[in-house]
Amino acid sequence: MKRAEDRALWRAEIERLIAKLEEVSRRKLTTEALAAATREVNDKRRALQRLNAARKASPSPISGKDALLAVQVAFYDDVPRFTTMVGKITDELEARVAAGEGVGAPGAPRILVTGTPMAIPNWKMHDVIEKAGAVVVMEELCTGSRYYSKLVDETPADLAGMLDAITDKYLDINCACFTPNSARIDDVIRLAREYKVDGIIQYDLQFCGPYQIEATLVTRAAQDAGIPVLRIDTDYSPGDIGQLSTRVEAFLEMIG
Repeated sequence: MKRAEDRALWRAEIERLIAKLEEVSRRKLTTEALAAATREVNDKRRALQRLNAARKASPSPISGKDALLAVQVAFYDDVPRFTTMVGKITDELEARVAAGEGVGAPGAPRILVTGTPMAIPNWKMHDVIEKAGAVVVMEELCTGSRYYSKLVDETPADLAGMLDAITDKYLDINCACFTPNSARIDDVIRLAREYKVDGIIQYDLQFCGPYQIEATLVTRAAQDAGIPVLRIDTDYSPGDIGQLSTRVEAFLEMIG
């Protein structure tokens, strides 16, 4: 939960982590080092914000699969190098937008995917959707907008203030592990409207209980907003790709 006592527990866990890292590395955390690291990671998120803003264009200048891969790589790559390369990619995307160039056929359905995070190399759902003729233009996922949409406050000048800012940033992620989690439902509908999507696909990995439970709330909210929604429960294997393709194709025909 996100109550005051939950924040206090989370803040204490961050302190425990710092103590362990200092013990293992035999180095002390300094104000200067934490400020520099915070700016560095915020710059990475700003780069991803800029890339994904280009996907608002119609036609979208990048496939959903490629955009998802960029966020997946963000968890692994050297941060300054990643930020630089995403900036170069976005320069190209913005030039495509200015020229009216995009991926997918003219008028291809625009899809938002929400639900369980997709860790690399899991891009099965995006592959199925885009091979069916649609374009994924936004992910409301932890490997999507939840990862880069909010920044850590860079204004605190002392170590305690910086750690407070980090505490607040990560407690403000609308993951299904939190309860209540109405803000995530609001985010799904807001992003669907902002990116002018034609439909929402609620994607759940089997046995991912929190997202499977919330799928009902997402479905109701989308229906109330007049946005078509398809719920998918699957796993990492390719065994159900044929079935998924049939369901996605039928969904796209319905919204087309």
